[in-house]
Order: sequence, then C-alpha cells, then structure tokens
Amino acid sequence: MRVPQPIPRNTPQSRTVGDVRSTVAYSHYLIMKAQLAGNFRFDGHTPSDEEREIAVQCRQLCDSISHRLPVCKEKDIPDYLECYDILYRVGNRTTPDTGVIDRHRARLFNSWKAGNRDIEESSLFGIIAQAVKSRPDKAAIEQVKTYLSILDRWGVTLNQHSLFPDVSSCENYRRITLIMRENLDRYLGADSSEIKRRIYDRNRVDDLSTLPSVILRAYRHFIGALPPGVIDFDDKMQLDNQILLQLANRPDLHPYDRAAYRVALTLQIASFGL
Repeated sequence: MRVPQPIPRNTPQSRTVGDVRSTVAYSHYLIMKAQLAGNFRFDGHTPSDEEREIAVQCRQLCDSISHRLPVCKEKDIPDYLECYDILYRVGNRTTPDTGVIDRHRARLFNSWKAGNRDIEESSLFGIIAQAVKSRPDKAAIEQVKTYLSILDRWGVTLNQHSLFPDVSSCENYRRITLIMRENLDRYLGADSSEIKRRIYDRNRVDDLSTLPSVILRAYRHFIGALPPGVIDFDDKMQLDNQILLQLANRPDLHPYDRAAYRVALTLQIASFGL
C-alpha cells in the first residue's frame, strides 16, 4: 500500500507555529520525525545530522512554548505542557524542571477551582494525575483530593453505564482513556477485564469514516489504552493502522498533523505490516 509522503523537511518553522493548534500540530510532527530519525534511541550511538537538527528544532519550539505558557488561556495549558515536556526531553535528552510544570499545573487547577468550565474535566484530571502518581509525596493536597474525587465519580459512572452519558463523544473517549490507566479493581471488582471488554463493546465504532476528526483522534487514544485482555496486540495494531490511514488523509486536520500521522503509519507498516 502506498503511504502519502510527509510535507517537506525545509518548511520554515515561522510559518508553522502560532496559535495552540499550530503549535501542537508542529510538535506532533517533530516528535514523529524524532522517532523515525532515532532520537528516542538511548543506546549510546552517535546522533546523526538529522537527529541533531531535530533536537535543535525541539529546543526552539520549547523556548517558544515557555514564553506562551504564562499568558495563554488556562484551557490551553494541558496541550502546551504536554508538548513542552516531550519536546524538552528530545531536545535536551533530560527531563524539564518540575518547578516549571508545577507552576502552570497550579494555574490550571486554580482556574478550574474558581469555576472556569472552559477547562474539560479530562484535561484537569490528566494533568493532576501525573503529579499525584509520579510524585505523591510532593503533590499539592488539594490536587490529590480532586484527583481521588474525580476518579471515584468516574469509576462509579463507568461501572453503571460503560460510558459517560452526559458529556460529548470526544470527552467520553478522553475520560475512558485516562481511567483505563488507573487501578479499577475498586470499582469494577476482581473480574475487571470482563467489564473492560463490556466498556469497549459499548464504545467501539465499526465505521471509522463516520467519526469527525477530533473524535477519531480521541478514539485512537481510547483504543491504545485498552489492555491485552480486551483486544490482542495484532488486532490493536491492525485497528490503529486503519485509524492512522483515516487521519493521514483528513483535510480538516492541520497539515503537520496529517504529516505526523503519515510518519506514524510508515513506522508501523515497516514494523508490523497491515
């Protein structure tokens, strides 16, 4: 099968970054290029010229994001922080300063607590869950309480309905993706694998072409979060390739997002086939 080629490597960065959508799309493309080039190999090899070039581009974009974070809308903080974190790791081959992450996480949390409902609950949960699980002894107590409260409420809802009935389809998939990464035995019981299969059956989509792009992207993360007891590896990869093929050709996506999905599809075809 012919895979569409990515956009040219020499597209000027100044033409690709601006608002949060463009920044996230360009970050997505850089990370996929880095994976293809070998920036994620930590085997002591000497970086190629392409790897070094990508690392420079990642550092440059990190600098741009660091200037936007203090003044961006609070609802955009999770997207910017996710990009900043991975770009910093690729560009500098080390982790970013946790103080920077904590400061902007706190701004997001305080805005949500003050009643900013432009912030989706999945966005809030995703960003505070990282702090609670990775550094529980240093996480802010209010954030820990909120994390546990949301997790408890989501667990009960999912056990009762197998989905989140009162939110958008996109938010539904995002919440399920996040909660699938948690220990659900408390909510689903000892036979959690069977209930997770029920959740998958309740939320699966047979015709991917019917999903708008924003929902299809969330659906891809949902599929990726499913454990082996729900869907085996080969079936998951087959489905992911189908999703990638759809996303790589969606005209409403940013060109850099489409290019990133094409790179991802190229990598997976080379590794696993279709």
